[in-house]
Amino acid sequence: MTVETQIADLSRRVQTLEDEAAIRRFMTEMMLAADDRRNPQWGERMASFYTDDGLWMSGSGFADVGMQTRGRAGLVKKFTAGTRIRESSHLLGSESISVDGDTAQGAWLCFEPVTLEATDGTEEAVWIMGRYTCEFRRVKDAWKVRTVEYNGIFCTSYEKGWIAERFKSIRPAAAKNEDFR
Repeated sequence: MTVETQIADLSRRVQTLEDEAAIRRFMTEMMLAADDRRNPQWGERMASFYTDDGLWMSGSGFADVGMQTRGRAGLVKKFTAGTRIRESSHLLGSESISVDGDTAQGAWLCFEPVTLEATDGTEEAVWIMGRYTCEFRRVKDAWKVRTVEYNGIFCTSYEKGWIAERFKSIRPAAAKNEDFR
């Protein structure tokens, strides 16, 4: 192997490591923003993490299986009016990131203590766990998420636990899946 070939190979490997680190930081920033629900521009801010053709979908679990939203306007609506969550702390782990040039795939296990607004205006503590499977695209030297598929493992009240109550809806009572397509 020539020195030039070795340098080119090392450059590719370093770029992959830098891209993985950038995607890891990106996901951290996106989850911190997701937990900052008191921000007056929360929906717009969340949509800004997505490409213009970005897609968020609920793959399994919850009462909102098959809910999906594509594009900036739909994402703003989904993040603004699509949930009863008032407080959350997204805790990511068990990550896997694979970079291929200007695209990447990633998966994270997410545990989330949450405060839900109940239909009568009271608050309820719930536990949520699921897996994010994401597709990323480099846009103008920055990573954006193109697709998020969320597969729920459980969404249960703090008191009952996931054995007694596996999935609880987090959407407003009046919302339907069609509202977010």
